Amino acid sequence: MRFPRLTALAFVTLGLALPSLAQEAPDTRRPGRHHFRVCLSILDLTEEQKVAIVGILEAARPALADAAAAVHVARETLRAALEAQPPDACAIGNDALAVDAAVDALQQQRDAVRAQVVATLTLEQQSRFEGCLDAPRRPILAGADEPAE
Repeated sequence: MRFPRLTALAFVTLGLALPSLAQEAPDTRRPGRHHFRVCLSILDLTEEQKVAIVGILEAARPALADAAAAVHVARETLRAALEAQPPDACAIGNDALAVDAAVDALQQQRDAVRAQVVATLTLEQQSRFEGCLDAPRRPILAGADEPAE
């Protein structure tokens, strides 16, 4: 009689723990599209570089859109599996792995596009670009560490 209780407890625990996997958490490791563009705008690009970068981004747009759509579909499938009654632990696990794989595929495509863009830059521009992307997104206010009066 103890086995059904453990199984029920496992499903309840799984049901409480896995919804966080279905939520779209912000990716703090990578810059957003706006930040990428801002960092490109400070580089004093030549016309040839601008044309090359626009070409790279336009060529990559359909594949990136498809990869982003795959992430969305995988997350929706995981949400549906989490809401199913009774929950199927195998389906939830497989769907969670599918979300992870889709996010990884999207990130690999983004990294490939970034590498192509960086390849069009001079060494000095590459250094400035990487420094800009690695910088904090929000400016640190001077005196923010000081206590308010």
